[in-house]
Amino acid sequence: MRRLQLLAALAGALFLLAPSTAEAYPQWQFSTGTTRCNQCHFSPAGGGLLNGYGRDANGEDLSTWQGDGSFMHGAFDLPKYLKLGLDMRFAMVINDNGGPDQPKTAFFPMQFDAQLRLDFGAFAFQGIGGVRGQLRRGEAPIPAGNFQAENEARLVSREHWAIWQPAAQGYYVRAGRFFAPFGLRLAEHLVYVRRDLGFNNLEETYNVSAGYLVNQWEGHFTVFGPDFLQHGNQSAGAAAYGEMRILEEKAGLGLQAKYSVQNDIKRAIVGVVGKGFVEPANLLILAEANYAQQMPDGTDGVGQFIGLLGASWLPPFKGGLVTLWAERMQGDIQTLDTSLNAVTGLVSWFPYPHFEVQMVGRAQQADGGQKVSTFLTQLHYFL
Repeated sequence: MRRLQLLAALAGALFLLAPSTAEAYPQWQFSTGTTRCNQCHFSPAGGGLLNGYGRDANGEDLSTWQGDGSFMHGAFDLPKYLKLGLDMRFAMVINDNGGPDQPKTAFFPMQFDAQLRLDFGAFAFQGIGGVRGQLRRGEAPIPAGNFQAENEARLVSREHWAIWQPAAQGYYVRAGRFFAPFGLRLAEHLVYVRRDLGFNNLEETYNVSAGYLVNQWEGHFTVFGPDFLQHGNQSAGAAAYGEMRILEEKAGLGLQAKYSVQNDIKRAIVGVVGKGFVEPANLLILAEANYAQQMPDGTDGVGQFIGLLGASWLPPFKGGLVTLWAERMQGDIQTLDTSLNAVTGLVSWFPYPHFEVQMVGRAQQADGGQKVSTFLTQLHYFL
């Protein structure tokens, strides 16, 4: 039984670090002269498949050595109505939770996703399908909250949605499975502002979302319901996010709110998001703070705080990115010793178009309790 518990703990740690489809790299917003995330991505909220502008930027501006950022390195041209992509990540992780047989080391394929988009003028369909990144053995229990399949299915579609969007700027309406626009939308879902707000790995809901985007501001409103096809998020509710560009469009200030119901537990979240590029220092400041009211049926509820403060530095040479975050998740703001605190450092290098090498170090500690340290290195290749 002890071995099974340790295996489950390790599997949970690996799932904590194994990404779903990358939400985005908000570090490139403002720092590369872009103001909207959908300047580089087809998704109105950013993340996922790159559009032509994003592929050109990856080939010419964001990699150490220039190359062709288009699909298959430009080996052939796809029809205008068809866009394809592929995301592959291979990783090595060392995790230490202070147990007697720690640290644990594992090598594994972290992600293998195929992406497809069909364009029909103002209407489009986009989907992502891939292999679940589970490492647990067949006899090990399913770690709670990891949204793994309850059967032997290894394939999953994290996103599939249809959209009406006449132009890159202006109105859009989208329906399907995806994450509602909310928060910083970081690629790393181990951070509390993703994991503890309902945006963890495989927690996408089914949504109807509408919004309006221009360079100066954007707004999104989403109504969501349970994942009725796969073993995923079973909550229902609504979310809203709005962001105004300020300081000559070198910074952004966002307000957000979310209300959800699941198993007679209601949760209301309000928060603020800040992003700003300090040009002389090549430094992008990122911040998010949320207050959540957890309301079990028949009780007054518990107030919670979930926040992140950090910065990303762009070195003088192209293709580098150094990031440091401090995080806090307090399960009950009126009770001592109920918080988790973490510091995360990331070093990313984009040597050539379609390639990324990343190292992640993370230290987490509960108030007066267990310490967990993790080191992960990964090779990311995307077409």
